[in-house]
Amino acid sequence: MQNRYKGFASFDALFCLVPILLMLSLLMQASSSLSNQAQEQSHSQQIFDKLVSVADYTVKIGAVVRYGNETKIRYPNWIDADALSEKYVEDLRTRADLEELSIGFDPPSSPSAFCIYRIVVVGDQKTITKMYVCGG
Repeated sequence: MQNRYKGFASFDALFCLVPILLMLSLLMQASSSLSNQAQEQSHSQQIFDKLVSVADYTVKIGAVVRYGNETKIRYPNWIDADALSEKYVEDLRTRADLEELSIGFDPPSSPSAFCIYRIVVVGDQKTITKMYVCGG
């Protein structure tokens, strides 16, 4: 009679282990999913922060209007459109470690991963417009 009870005890233990293993499997999948989501959000935040830095540099120092022989005299938010050359953008893209970067006054034609804009003044007529900084 005791052998019969040993068999029931091992079935009982087996049926207790199955739900525990299922719960552990679900917990591992949930943990992996949350980790991947956090990593994607961190990457998105890093790209956004880099674009903000590029935009702020451009409107404060990089492509601003300068007068006279003194390069120290500059006008933040007054953008020299000629300064936004391909070489300037490529240099900033490399320094910011971005895969893509575009800076311009026209809204982006293709939906890039991230775009921000700054309100700037352009040209001798001092036209107020948006300068778009997009990249990924």
